[in-house]
Amino acid sequence: MSACCALTAALRKPNALVKALSMGLFVVTVAGCAPRTQPIYQPSAPKETTVQQGVVHGSFNQAMRAAVQSLMGSESLQGAPVTLVQPLQNLTDGYIDTVGVSKQLEQGLAAQGLIGTVSQAQVDVVRQSLGLGEGQVLIDPTTVMQYGRLLGAQYQLGGKVTGQEEKTLSLQLMDLTTGVIEWQDTQRFVSR
Repeated sequence: MSACCALTAALRKPNALVKALSMGLFVVTVAGCAPRTQPIYQPSAPKETTVQQGVVHGSFNQAMRAAVQSLMGSESLQGAPVTLVQPLQNLTDGYIDTVGVSKQLEQGLAAQGLIGTVSQAQVDVVRQSLGLGEGQVLIDPTTVMQYGRLLGAQYQLGGKVTGQEEKTLSLQLMDLTTGVIEWQDTQRFVSR
């Protein structure tokens, strides 16, 4: 039945017209109250997660190699997206050259053709414009996404090292347009 036929039938029955108009008004009111946009950051479970149960590596380097192997197989890195590699956070009591390892990670992924990189000069300009210090780490996902977009990056790769005797290396790849964690990996190791 077309809209024209329905209207004609409704005009012949006054109660039906009132019901039809009431229903139409209700639909327009409800539709008018619906949000026009969705929030950018929507936390969700990572699309790809790797955790090797029971495996404890003998060193940080072994744990990092295992995590990078997992990352290299990630579907998110198909097409070499521009990726901002943040320095790993060392939240342990011991020394780990997380800045050096992060630079090696970025250079290695770029050399393999898995990521496009953001120039250090561009990073410095954006950090300065946002008032961020040299070693200041961004934690708030919304700020991280804004920072990454200003740099023209699609993804951010970051992580941390935690623990005391047995430590945990956690890496994650976040889509900077949606805030979704696309990939993450956790590896355990013992420092010797």
